[in-house]
Amino acid sequence: MIANLFLLLFLGLADNQMLAALLPVLVHAFHVTVAVAGLLVVVYSAAAATSGFLSGTLSDHYGRRRFLLGGASLFALASWMAASTRTFPELMVARALTGAAAGAIATCSIAYAGDSFNYKIRGRAIGWISIAYFAAPIIGVPAGAQIAYLFGWRSSFLFFAGLAFVAACFSLALREDHRPGQRAPHKLRRSVEAFRAFAARRDLLAGIGIAFLVSGGLTGFMTYIGEWLNSRFGLGTRGIGWIFMLAGVVAVAGAPLGGALSDRIGKRKMAMTGCTVMAISVALMPFFPWGLALLAIFGLTSLGAALRQGPLTALMTELVPDSQRGSFMAARGASSQTGIGAAAFVGGMLYQSFGYAAVTGLCALMTAGVVCVLAVYIAEPHAA
Repeated sequence: MIANLFLLLFLGLADNQMLAALLPVLVHAFHVTVAVAGLLVVVYSAAAATSGFLSGTLSDHYGRRRFLLGGASLFALASWMAASTRTFPELMVARALTGAAAGAIATCSIAYAGDSFNYKIRGRAIGWISIAYFAAPIIGVPAGAQIAYLFGWRSSFLFFAGLAFVAACFSLALREDHRPGQRAPHKLRRSVEAFRAFAARRDLLAGIGIAFLVSGGLTGFMTYIGEWLNSRFGLGTRGIGWIFMLAGVVAVAGAPLGGALSDRIGKRKMAMTGCTVMAISVALMPFFPWGLALLAIFGLTSLGAALRQGPLTALMTELVPDSQRGSFMAARGASSQTGIGAAAFVGGMLYQSFGYAAVTGLCALMTAGVVCVLAVYIAEPHAA
């Protein structure tokens, strides 16, 4: 089960992160500005937010498995479409469909894991699953970058289309997760009641806000780092891919470590520690010259993101009962994708006007905000 959920998460994450390495190539291929090319991230995140919200809510009534299978199948089709596009608007449509598939996968895979593992060991379990967030830079991004270098950027999307097909086949092995049968009006009423309950609790509203800050802070930083490395240090697609790989190696070690430690010292404490490390590192990144120091600070950023991922996700899944977990993950997923789109859009304008330091300043503030919200509004469920 862990391997299956890992592969599904890896699929969307590697595809999305690969865009950072491909951004310089797409800018030249379609003769658009960096800010316009950044709209690919905006449409992707908007579609993912909508899809994740709907699929997560419906999965409380129809089960998560069918949405995971459907998401992987749509991902394969949309990636093939992206490889076949001839104009930038066509590519935006294909990326929007890919985002819709990724949104369903991300929301339902986390809810599925929350249903399946006891909270006492959930940090460790999700820590292993969340390696996908960081294996993506190690395997997916370098692979996509190398394929783009050797065969063209279209081949990168074909690679992910094939990987999505494999993921869909493997997901047939996931156990069925049936939900009690109810008439459609009852299901709708239960969903509305669930969202009303979320609005009445400050900790759940805070959890939804945390998703916006976490995803926006990370994606804004990652989206434009490839263009910054290219324009400032002259790195090509291959070099950018290898730097992503270095950061991923650090994170793959940090993700299970953060999950295991969180089961001992608390998910909240571990998540706050990771966010603090990441916020400081992101803020310092643009002020380092090319060399080992720059690579070290990039690795430290990756470590901070890895340490927080499993603990934070495990903590969020325990704030609501099983019957509302999909809806809560859907609300968090919509907030997360909104944060991604907002950070990508604002980051593009900041990059064009003020440079990469303005982008990392915004992302560092968003990441530091997570620490503040956790400290004020969220408590460990067993201590509540």
